[in-house]
Amino acid sequence: MQACASLWVGELGKSEATWTPVLWYTFGMFTDAPGATKRPGKMVSWLVWMIAFAIAYAQSPLFTSNQNQYFLHGLARAGLGRLNADWLANTLDPTPVFSLLVEWCYRIFQSTAVFYAIYAVLMGIYLYSLYIIASHVFAWEDQAERKAIFLGLVTLLHSAGWRYALSQFLSSNWTYVLEDGVADQRMLGTVLQPSAFGVLLLLSVAVFLRGRLYLALALNVLAASMHPTYLFSAGVLSATYLAIAWRRDGSLTRALLAGLLALLMVAPILIYTYTVFAGGDPQAATEARHILVSFRIPHHALFAWWWDGTVVFKVLMVLAALWLSRRSALFSILMVGFASGGVLTLVQVLIGSEALALLFPWRISILLVPLSLGVILGALVLRIDNRLTTLIARRAATWGMLTLTTLAVAAGIYRFAYDIQRQAGYPERPLMAYVQQHQDPQDVYLIPIKMQDFRLATGAPVFVDFKAIPYKDTDVLEWHRRVRLAERFYKTPDCQLLEEIASSGHVTHLVWPANERLDCPALEAVYQDEAYWLFQIKHP
Repeated sequence: MQACASLWVGELGKSEATWTPVLWYTFGMFTDAPGATKRPGKMVSWLVWMIAFAIAYAQSPLFTSNQNQYFLHGLARAGLGRLNADWLANTLDPTPVFSLLVEWCYRIFQSTAVFYAIYAVLMGIYLYSLYIIASHVFAWEDQAERKAIFLGLVTLLHSAGWRYALSQFLSSNWTYVLEDGVADQRMLGTVLQPSAFGVLLLLSVAVFLRGRLYLALALNVLAASMHPTYLFSAGVLSATYLAIAWRRDGSLTRALLAGLLALLMVAPILIYTYTVFAGGDPQAATEARHILVSFRIPHHALFAWWWDGTVVFKVLMVLAALWLSRRSALFSILMVGFASGGVLTLVQVLIGSEALALLFPWRISILLVPLSLGVILGALVLRIDNRLTTLIARRAATWGMLTLTTLAVAAGIYRFAYDIQRQAGYPERPLMAYVQQHQDPQDVYLIPIKMQDFRLATGAPVFVDFKAIPYKDTDVLEWHRRVRLAERFYKTPDCQLLEEIASSGHVTHLVWPANERLDCPALEAVYQDEAYWLFQIKHP
């Protein structure tokens, strides 16, 4: 376990050491107050905090959860295994810019470790943005003790150790309560995926508060380009910026020109999203939307699924932040975001529109909740700072916070190492290792629909799984057909049904639980362990 942790920290450090200071200098150039001095020590300090936050947060080992969907297109084009022959990898890509990033990172580095480093940088942007926003709202000076207490609190309240405590003492629903939005949607999380680029929306708020309108708009466009479900949130933010700029500067022409520029920048992803996923047969579109909303992602799309006590808590957080920021420009940003998301959520609940549900108007909450937490912590730190009247008290508070942060980092290292060890012990891992080494060019695998890691772990094409989905209406219908066929076969094995699946999906191999009997003349066992059989399907 220690070796795994050392390997990850080492890879992270090697990947970041060359270009992270350059990134931080660039961010500072745009976000620091005009005339601020760029001190090397300040950049080193931010680099240390970024790494500490990323490690304390604790990423999951590659490839996990939603990565099995969002990395598929990019890795397939980059030549990982035989993923380019997978059916899903050849459907329309819902996140083409993110896939392009995955593809070229893998082509250039020929290693997946770079993805840990990319996510660490995004986490650093998140931390940096919260600090800039809090310091603006409360007019802080860049004081070392205040900075250490604020960054330490943010790190602690996002750490793997804190999340574990919440899940144990409350419930799993409360694990991310201080950072995620509603409907099980969040900006960060334990895996790099397109939604993680929502940190650019947070950075957009930070740079706008520092007077950088055009950069703020560009960051909104980049976030929406990485994950098109951010188009609504980015649009609301941009419109709010333009209204504030117009009111502040008194120039409608400048605001309109800035808005036009933002629209031109976002046009490519808007056009792509509309032309690829809109239109088509209305009946197919309606059926596909119903499958997504009711069958595949009800936890994201149905109000009745995600409304609970944690939502009430988050609403109270936003209301508290609105009160605390009432004399700042952030108040308007929070208020417009809260009102627009709330009104459209209410409309969706009242009319029951599945099309509106898939636009996720409540997704803006993944920005509002971290913003609110930053404001609340800023007010708390200011109160603590005012009570630290002596140098000894200030230093004691600083070193106490640094000690707690160090413990959070240690817990994050332990968590990552534990997850690596647990992943290696999954019962399907020996099977996956065998498939990775012994697949032929024409092989396609029928797997249990919940075996979501199989594709990326082996580099082998599969018939279908439940986790990874397309979004084009015709592709969704085909995915649903395949899921139903596979589900039916594993529930009630039937040799004729297996032949139908094999013929329709060009399936050559079947993964089957070792503790269940299966007797079909077309099957020939090629591998067996304690958990699974692997059969070759002999076609006539």
